[in-house]
Amino acid sequence: MKKIIIILSCFLLTGCFENSGYIVKSCYKEEKSNDLKVTTTYIFGFKNDIINNVKVIYDNVGNENSIKSVKLSLESQNNYSNLKYNLLVDNNEQYKIEYNIPLDSTNEILDKFNIKKSRTDFVKNLKSLGYTCE
Repeated sequence: MKKIIIILSCFLLTGCFENSGYIVKSCYKEEKSNDLKVTTTYIFGFKNDIINNVKVIYDNVGNENSIKSVKLSLESQNNYSNLKYNLLVDNNEQYKIEYNIPLDSTNEILDKFNIKKSRTDFVKNLKSLGYTCE
């Protein structure tokens, strides 16, 4: 019994369980217009109701003219906000981009992307905007 307690104490003292309780969730919303389908997905990690990181993915699928319009709009947004992003798909029928939103961004950027630092407030806000959260 003493050996088990000593081993458990070693694990606790070395921080082996440091990331326990960290959870990753997502919320998404799909919107359709005549020639364009846009799926917006938020993927966020949190611990103890405090958001640690947020990724926002815009997946745009449509005809060539719709995709050109989306690209122009998002490129303008990228130049304005100086956010880092990953271009996941870029062709005539699909444009998919992923933003990693730093939580120390300006309030303007956090508001633009509907980000709250509390998971409870964040999910409540996204659901009020029509997102489905898992």
